[in-house]
Amino acid sequence: MDDENDDLIPQKQSLFPLSADDIVDNALQSLDEHQAREVTKKAADELVRIAVEKRKAEYRSDRAQDEMRNLISNANLLDEKVGDYKINSTFETATGTTSVEIKKSRRTH
Repeated sequence: MDDENDDLIPQKQSLFPLSADDIVDNALQSLDEHQAREVTKKAADELVRIAVEKRKAEYRSDRAQDEMRNLISNANLLDEKVGDYKINSTFETATGTTSVEIKKSRRTH
């Protein structure tokens, strides 16, 4: 029974606490060749996934900026041509969605 509990006690105590990077480095160093190849493949797949998501976010951001510029331009045209207007628009951005409302009313009460 005592032998089972001895497995839970750390064998070496470091003077400095281990960082997350230290733990990952130690784990990677203890992998055999097959495990190392598998981890490398998974890491490469994850890097590709992150790069694709980054590219998609950049595209959404660029498109949203263009659409917002067009919305402002249209509001400026309406400003010159009509008295009252209200424009509602929603844009998909890199981090979510943005809703915009532009309105103008020349009525006075």
